Amino acid sequence: MSDIQPILDKVLDGERLIAADAAALLESNDFVRIGLAAHEIRMRKNPTDVVTYVIDRNINYTNVCNVVCTFCAFYRRPGKPDTYVHSIEEICKRIDETIALGGTGVLMQGGLHPDFNIEWYENPLSTLHAKYPTFQLHCFSPPEIHNISLISKLDYVSIMQRLKDA
Repeated sequence: MSDIQPILDKVLDGERLIAADAAALLESNDFVRIGLAAHEIRMRKNPTDVVTYVIDRNINYTNVCNVVCTFCAFYRRPGKPDTYVHSIEEICKRIDETIALGGTGVLMQGGLHPDFNIEWYENPLSTLHAKYPTFQLHCFSPPEIHNISLISKLDYVSIMQRLKDA
């Protein structure tokens, strides 16, 4: 195992890490020194004793995906017996559970479903915005937006505007 102090010194001097430095920190088990360096940098940027965090949840509304990639481990090809598409009621139940735990938002993503057009995405969003007006909805990855574009024959700006308006 290599000594990480030169890397920590670089970080503490405000220098950017290269990939090899980041990998060395990830592979290190010297959590105390890494944590102390991180705390020192945090104190420079926010010199108070207040540390905040958010409670949120990931909701994968479908595991149906027509792309075979290594991004997720939960996808299933269309037509397979263990595919799912969560109903709006199931999504709301998960949001209610998140709120009960003090959560303030969700990240909602799914597979690239070959049948989901823009209207499919607008429907749950409009329901969720109406039911949870102050809850933060962080929804849909760039590949999902691209998939909507292909299926609905819409440009990205139009898609984003429609999702925002939903």
